[in-house]
Amino acid sequence: MSQATAPHSVTSSPVSTGQLEEPVSRLRVPTEDELPQKLRDIHMRIRKKFGFVPNFLTALSANPGTALRIMAFYEHLFDQSNSHLSASERELIAVVTSVATGCSYCVFNHRPALAAALGDRVLADRIARNHNDVTLAPRERALADLAQKLAATPHSVGSDDFARLRAIGFSEPAILEVLEVSAFFSYGNRLTIALNVLPDPQFFVSA
Repeated sequence: MSQATAPHSVTSSPVSTGQLEEPVSRLRVPTEDELPQKLRDIHMRIRKKFGFVPNFLTALSANPGTALRIMAFYEHLFDQSNSHLSASERELIAVVTSVATGCSYCVFNHRPALAAALGDRVLADRIARNHNDVTLAPRERALADLAQKLAATPHSVGSDDFARLRAIGFSEPAILEVLEVSAFFSYGNRLTIALNVLPDPQFFVSA
């Protein structure tokens, strides 16, 4: 979820960008009153925490079951108490994967979160442009390289990639989690791209 804090409500209406009216999604988005209570509660919780409901969740609410499944997976995956990775490592994987799949929405969404986790907005912006042009620590470099490979050319992932992670201290569960985070974002990226989800203006306020 984004780090932005400006208020935002669930809507199916087009959003003005100053010149053109753009829909949030290619599918009709239900009003909050149409949502089942369980999903409505998630919307309310997200709004309370971040100040708005991201268009990604708004768009997924066209099928409440999809939204509930994805949010349950996402929240478990990003729960630090369950993770073998740091917050900055998960956000690094999220950004690099999203760049590799061409999902601008998810890059815009997770770039501020990566900046916050790293404590360095410039570094996060550079990673979001091309992590190959950035000097990274060996652990970060290995994560970013594998995330890019898994997202763009998954059949090219081989035993050498696993050996590289083991050599710098990743456990077997941690390696699987690296793959899981990248694969989750590839999945979310493809949904977002197909739905043509409109980037939230809050991403740019906090960028």
